[in-house]
Amino acid sequence: MKPTIPGRVHAQGLDRPRLGSAVEVVRHLCCVQSQLPDMALWAVARRTGGLTLADLQASFDRGDVVRTHVLRPTWHLVDVADVPWLQALTGPRVERLMAASNRTIDLSADTVQRSVEVVVEAVAGDEPRTRSEIADRLAEAGLPSTGQALAHVVMQAEIEARIVSGPMRGRQHTYRPLAPRPVTESRDELLARVATRYARGHGPFRDRDLAWWTSLTLTDSRRAIELAGMRPVEHTDAADDGYWTLDDPVLADAPLVMLLPNFDEYISYARDPDDFAVMGGSAADIMRGAGLVMVRGRLAGTWSRAVTAREVAVSVDVVPRLTRAVRAGIEREADAFGRFLSRDVALTITG
Repeated sequence: MKPTIPGRVHAQGLDRPRLGSAVEVVRHLCCVQSQLPDMALWAVARRTGGLTLADLQASFDRGDVVRTHVLRPTWHLVDVADVPWLQALTGPRVERLMAASNRTIDLSADTVQRSVEVVVEAVAGDEPRTRSEIADRLAEAGLPSTGQALAHVVMQAEIEARIVSGPMRGRQHTYRPLAPRPVTESRDELLARVATRYARGHGPFRDRDLAWWTSLTLTDSRRAIELAGMRPVEHTDAADDGYWTLDDPVLADAPLVMLLPNFDEYISYARDPDDFAVMGGSAADIMRGAGLVMVRGRLAGTWSRAVTAREVAVSVDVVPRLTRAVRAGIEREADAFGRFLSRDVALTITG
């Protein structure tokens, strides 16, 4: 990881809790990656003064924030007001990237668009619809309704900013229509906007970090930096320079220990191979887990959780030598995670 970039920990809201709600956190970060919904909500809670999973699930069900495919694209929590302009800027690029994948599963552009219309119509009523209910409507129309084809056409409707997530129905996710919101800004204005939002929520960054995060080209990323009036960060002790900032970085020490989700926005940049070298495995292997252990801001291990009705078992595997201070920090973080889930904690530390 790159904790020595001045201002990154503070910009991320990780030095101390200073945001009071899900929507404040999500707006600040612009997007919060959320393949694992509960861990994404932990990423949000970690930046607040102690909101619980129940608090954040209620906020999600109210629609304060939505979960949709955007940027790379993968699942993200987003302020609903940000969906239209983000999709307007990044959607065309994502569609081009998806077109090649669609061809491998014999999903033509015409079939995708006809399917999108059925998806939008399926969610148009008063009740949000589950994916299986959407699949039934596609099957009735004689359109692809299973596997990757189903996932891709639903994702296309999201990328077109026509549907977003609805409230949970038991354990099932639902979808609802997104009211049209015209995007009147020019492409250059949107490029400046995305660079500004990324800088404020993530701290100093490189051109390739913004390109990775948005799926835009490196040329577009560099133009966004110029249009936003960014200025270079000087005197970092990172291996490579070329970092940009909008405001003077606010210097802050990272907490001694952080138990973060494995896709936390703290690591939402173009990672380098040596970022994961301490773990002795590939980045893909490490990211399959539930979470990352950060010691003084650097990757130092992984952690997982197993949740029952009364307890959460937290298993931490730390690579460096385990000091008493680090152990105490892990215990504090595990206790905070237990409070987030409203569960007792059974902690196991190895390493």
